[in-house]
Amino acid sequence: MATHIYNVDTTLITELKEVLNLKDTDMRTLAKVWEYICSFEGWKFQPIELNESTFSFSIPQCPMLRVGKDVNPSVKSKYCDLICTAGRTAIMDAVLGRGRATFSRDKALIKGAGKCTVTFTLVKP
Repeated sequence: MATHIYNVDTTLITELKEVLNLKDTDMRTLAKVWEYICSFEGWKFQPIELNESTFSFSIPQCPMLRVGKDVNPSVKSKYCDLICTAGRTAIMDAVLGRGRATFSRDKALIKGAGKCTVTFTLVKP
């Protein structure tokens, strides 16, 4: 499933970049692609930091929160890992190039907190 998500997202992002004529491979381009994806999906996000090596934002809503209340939180957490890891890796690879960045998230929404924070960071050569 992770491979399928990665492949679909990579194709979508590559085509989005082509339509928008985004050729740069930097954090500003990654932020712009993320903004378009969120707009398309109806997600809201709040930028925290954007510079040459980091793009960080918070998400006040998570698609996993819409999953039934009777679903075990550990199942939601594992599904979050699957979706976020494959999808965010696709974004990084399609925009920045394979293996050029890492991402982290605190999964705060799944844990019941107010916002989830996601950070993309360039890997130092």
